[in-house]
Amino acid sequence: MALKPSMWREDSYANRRMGILLLSLAGLAFTTLDATVKWLVQLQTLPLLELIWLRFFCHALVSGVLLAPHYKLDLLRINNVKLQALRAVLLGLMTSCNFWSIQFLQLTETAAILFSSPLIVAVISHWWLKQPLRGGQWWAIVLGFIGVLIVVRPTSSVIHPAIFLMVLNAFLFSIFTLLTRHLAQNENPAAMQWYSAMGPVLLLAPWVLPNFVMPHNSVEWVLVFATGLWGAVGHYLWARAHQYASSATLAPFGYQQLIYMALWGWLLFGDIPPLAVLVGGSIIVLSGLYLLWEQRRVPIALPPST
Repeated sequence: MALKPSMWREDSYANRRMGILLLSLAGLAFTTLDATVKWLVQLQTLPLLELIWLRFFCHALVSGVLLAPHYKLDLLRINNVKLQALRAVLLGLMTSCNFWSIQFLQLTETAAILFSSPLIVAVISHWWLKQPLRGGQWWAIVLGFIGVLIVVRPTSSVIHPAIFLMVLNAFLFSIFTLLTRHLAQNENPAAMQWYSAMGPVLLLAPWVLPNFVMPHNSVEWVLVFATGLWGAVGHYLWARAHQYASSATLAPFGYQQLIYMALWGWLLFGDIPPLAVLVGGSIIVLSGLYLLWEQRRVPIALPPST
């Protein structure tokens, strides 16, 4: 069934609730993906670059099998090739940063830093989309970044470089969020997530395939396939969520992933988050929730469609 040319849904409380529900399910899928990747990385049987490539290859495969029967040729139709290519490159870079960092950091550490991105989104939206920010919102953003500093612990004698890579990842994710929000107005979400997976597959193939290492057993195959499955489900739901509600409305609800990350880390790896992560993460979450409360007080300004 062909989708309407304009994919954006009108602003209403019902659509906001639907967007929040879809984003929540996407967050559960993403955290399960990260936990699966950390498990695979700890096995130390597959090269990291190959693991990244397999994650996207399985993502594209699952997307094609599940979505093609319904969307047919619509799965291949996109309106803005350049921005879709940029989105695919950003996703590949973000995943590479995340996979490398997961080797050395707890899941809650990577999540706490990554979810400073709604604060960055608010600042970029103010400068780029001309969305107004009142004094209280600026204070929330400042406090949120203080929370990031607490998580990063710059005064600590031992700081792993992966911390700074995740800070970079938060900036990339902010740009990715705004780009997804912009494209979701007029693009098929199924096509968006399929092309975003195929981009890294094609870019990384020349470096991965010549020295490809086969997974050693059925457990590894299942885990590798699961990364693609959770990635495909998560990105589809995430793109759909941005058709129902604005980034400013949705972004704070991504913080629930901190809870999922802490749970997976404890259940699978016995990780207990350090006090700095709990304190800094809580400040970040409260700052984001305040931004959400402020957003509800004013009408949502849609980004310009070009």
